[in-house]
Amino acid sequence: MYKKLTAIFMSKSMKQSYLVKKHLPKHIKKGHQILFSRQDLSVRETDMFALMIAQMTPEDWKKSTPVYEFHASQISKWLSIKHKHIGSNLSPVAKRLSERKVGVKTVTPNGQEEFDYIPFFKRLTYKNSKLLMVPNDELRSEYIEYKKGFALINTQNFLNLKKEYSKRLYELLSRFKTSGTIMKIQKIEDLKGLFGILDEKGKLKQDKQSFKKNSVFMKRCIRDSIKEISENSMTKKEILFLESKDGHLGYQIFKNSKKTSGIEFLYRWIGKDFGIEINIKDAQKNIKEMEIKRLKNKQRLTVEELKLLANSYYVINRSDIALEVEQGIERRLKDQNKNLKSIESEEMDMFLSKLQFLKKASGNPDY
Repeated sequence: MYKKLTAIFMSKSMKQSYLVKKHLPKHIKKGHQILFSRQDLSVRETDMFALMIAQMTPEDWKKSTPVYEFHASQISKWLSIKHKHIGSNLSPVAKRLSERKVGVKTVTPNGQEEFDYIPFFKRLTYKNSKLLMVPNDELRSEYIEYKKGFALINTQNFLNLKKEYSKRLYELLSRFKTSGTIMKIQKIEDLKGLFGILDEKGKLKQDKQSFKKNSVFMKRCIRDSIKEISENSMTKKEILFLESKDGHLGYQIFKNSKKTSGIEFLYRWIGKDFGIEINIKDAQKNIKEMEIKRLKNKQRLTVEELKLLANSYYVINRSDIALEVEQGIERRLKDQNKNLKSIESEEMDMFLSKLQFLKKASGNPDY
């Protein structure tokens, strides 16, 4: 019989069991509250935290606080660390991460934003080739409640990124994958909080003083992160950064006087829906069928077919053609809107004409 429980953690007051899947879950499901919080984690700390969140489900919390235990062999495989270096790598990381706090945003009755800083973990240790992780009960709702939405983050791609700010940007953008959703314009100060640059008082941390200049923040947190995500062999296949009218790849700057005040990220996820991935073989088949239908058979493709065609071109790394198709989709939708407005206008004109007749017939009573 396949064992779902990999180990059992004993405490003085209770016997707790915990689920750690044999294989690394495909996605990390992270709730909006914990995602859009203030956190400052190193690359290794981020990866270690991600291992726990990838395993976590709401069911784990039904009876008591869940406990997660990872064996050195799992960590070695999933984080690409040589087995003999696991201890020297993870022991100091586990110690630091056990002391980290997350700044959870709250809004007061009068509309003011505040941040409540709470430790991520109740207990976190690495001993005897095992990583033991016990999440903090105070963050239960932030960990497993998804009423305000959630990010579905590709686990392997997330772990494959090498820089902490790239990982942070990647998971933030993962919150907005479905059509019609996109990250709103972000204030620079809010982004500095999200990227862990600010302390609990909202001031620059002592070890982050170089970020005082927005130009430093823009380079290290934004431009360098977009560069890595767009060039990484795995993430470049699922997200496309667009160029702004000012020539910036992946973002548009908004200024207050001469000072940068906000950023809008310009990007598109490749794939019709965030839960559906098109492989290269299917993409090539889609392109052949729809281009023959369009060019040889002279049949006009529907908007849904054009979306699938664009996504297929993205998959085979022909973003140049994909963008042409998407421009065609935009023109089609604009024409449809114009036609709809024209029809609605004609209908209203007809009604207003009848209205004059009704007024006369009814004696035109006062409103």
